[in-house]
Amino acid sequence: MATTIQNTIDFASAYIQYPPLSAGAGNQPALGIANEIQNMILNAPFTWGFNRKEDSTLKTVAGTQDYTVNLTDFSFLEKVSLTDANGAVFEILDVKNTAALGKADASINKQQRPNAVCVLMVAYGTSVTLRFMGVPNAIYTVTLTYQKLVTPLAALTGGTGTWAIPDQYLDIYNNLFVGEAMAIVDDARSAQYRQRGVAALLAKAEGLTEMEKNLFLEQYWMRDRQMLAGTLRTQQAAQSRGV
Repeated sequence: MATTIQNTIDFASAYIQYPPLSAGAGNQPALGIANEIQNMILNAPFTWGFNRKEDSTLKTVAGTQDYTVNLTDFSFLEKVSLTDANGAVFEILDVKNTAALGKADASINKQQRPNAVCVLMVAYGTSVTLRFMGVPNAIYTVTLTYQKLVTPLAALTGGTGTWAIPDQYLDIYNNLFVGEAMAIVDDARSAQYRQRGVAALLAKAEGLTEMEKNLFLEQYWMRDRQMLAGTLRTQQAAQSRGV
């Protein structure tokens, strides 16, 4: 079965005494919560087999550094491989999604098999422009392995109201959704369910280094620390006024 946003709302509502989570304009705040969770799971540093795609339509031209590929579902690069005229395959190990590479000398004596590639520009839903370093010295077939662009959730049921994440991962998004719903009603258990969701996410996400996990956790929990600091400041201000 494909889990809809309404299924998740029904699940979460039992934990918070059934407040109207989708009563606002545009089914808010439920849709906003669901989109934030889905975007987090389906964006870097997380990569998933169910959201992966490959494209081998690009061929390099000797002396040309930049290439635009028409990919309507491109989100971010994972891997790039080059296949030469003899069928030998070479992986480019230095792949950059947000950092740019500079222009390189394209003269014949400076051309080489590229050892780095970056996403130079991207028009999401249309195309991606890649820059290689160094400038290719021959024709190579380029195989792009990438994660697909997530379509925003726009309804509670149906095609635009169904999680793009398979049901076997529902322990991730259901727990995260419950945590956010509890935060809305000031339920102190919200951190507990967020922790459950994040623990499930990191347990299922393969290939992350300890540094990547720590950076993600630092960013994720920063919000709660900021909220707690704001609450403490409000309480201190009230106490100073004798309230």
